[in-house]
Amino acid sequence: MPTLAVFIDGGYIDAICRQHFDGLRVDYQKLGAEIQRRIGQGSAGPLEHLRTYYYTCPPYQDDPPTAEDRRRLSGYQRFRDAVGYLPRFELREGRLQKTGEAEDGRPIFQQKRVDLLLGLDIALLSAKQQITHMALLAGDGDFHPALKVAKQEGVSFWLLHGPRGSYSRELWHEADERVELDAAFMNAVRRD
Repeated sequence: MPTLAVFIDGGYIDAICRQHFDGLRVDYQKLGAEIQRRIGQGSAGPLEHLRTYYYTCPPYQDDPPTAEDRRRLSGYQRFRDAVGYLPRFELREGRLQKTGEAEDGRPIFQQKRVDLLLGLDIALLSAKQQITHMALLAGDGDFHPALKVAKQEGVSFWLLHGPRGSYSRELWHEADERVELDAAFMNAVRRD
């Protein structure tokens, strides 16, 4: 049976929700089911859902942590606990690194290892022929080499993306199929 894996860049979907959907909160079980349904309605037909992979970083912690650091970490731990109960859902964690300060004094952070983890999972699952279809919810063109590997292995690539300007044109052109995260889609995956 055709098999689907869903790959979600957590920072990307958070930004889309914050910037375009008034901070809408996503139900990740509904999201996986909606993606499977949409791809299954296309030329794919019925699909087995192997797993949804979600890539993110725990919040940065100063040494010693501030009250705000502890508050953010507590919220993240609640999120990690909640998604830990979801069927066929895998949380992949990189790390957040403080890289400097903006002119206004706010710290600047950068995710480390997240894109590499995502790219490796795409390439490994494809090369081991564990998937026939993949859905990528991301906007970063850095995934292009892994996507080329997947397509060379015969994997059908669906890109789920935000509005124009929120994703790499290279990524968009590489996709076999595209689904825009519009209001109807986002309302279908809204957390109650």
